[in-house]
Amino acid sequence: MKMKNPLLIAVTVILFFASCSEWEQPVPIPDSGNIKSERVILIEEFTGASCTNCPAGSAELKAILDKYPDNVVVVGLHSKFLSAPVDPADPNLYTDDAENIEIFLGRGAKPEAAFNRNLFTPNRNIRISRPDTWNNFVEKELLATHQADLRIAMDYDSLSRKMNMTLTAIARQDIDEPVHAHAVVTESDISITQLSLTGKIPNYIQEHVLRKALTPVGGIKIADSMKKGESISKSFEFTLPAQDNNLWVAENCAAVGFISLGESKKYVLQAAEAKLIK
Repeated sequence: MKMKNPLLIAVTVILFFASCSEWEQPVPIPDSGNIKSERVILIEEFTGASCTNCPAGSAELKAILDKYPDNVVVVGLHSKFLSAPVDPADPNLYTDDAENIEIFLGRGAKPEAAFNRNLFTPNRNIRISRPDTWNNFVEKELLATHQADLRIAMDYDSLSRKMNMTLTAIARQDIDEPVHAHAVVTESDISITQLSLTGKIPNYIQEHVLRKALTPVGGIKIADSMKKGESISKSFEFTLPAQDNNLWVAENCAAVGFISLGESKKYVLQAAEAKLIK
């Protein structure tokens, strides 16, 4: 009796024992040609330091960002599930805000991601597992109707550590339902110990980590409807806490804003991002 392909057996065993999420191993994103679009897609990544599959999911997001640097904004959500620090000396990246977003978008495994909070047909969940398919969902959103633009203006005072961000939504067509605004603060370049399929990864860099939500999960209603060409602005203020355990480094922080159709539909129309310090 001939032995089966040993490589196939090894891959099968790894997938069978993966503890975070059942998804195929990541594959290179096919170069199908960049889609030209003025849409900016919000990707919410469900990840964690104790998630062995999550480094591969983050690698897929990096490839997407490299492909569409002007069309994608990422927010990394470290909810309770699999977010405990691997090294007790590491900062804990869990936030109640991330947990609330997970509840709002639905519980699931990790790594998973939501794309404009869209419930893609025939999917039953907003959250998508299989990172090797994530590029497809980004490109579907890039090709979707562009209903509104979103501009973001940032002012940051390094002495007081106070930031002021202003979001301006501009309707590109009539929107006959409520529009909500959302604002969050993220932080990148956070060094921790990360679990992976091959063991612990020291000095692993976490990017786009949600640090603070300035609005409720469902956002703040800024209009009951909008006419084509109409613009509405909303400002948000926040004072960064003192730097602690390599967290709240202003140079690594960014303001992220997005507009959605509200709590019931959840769908994100447009996103924007601005560094606190350029």
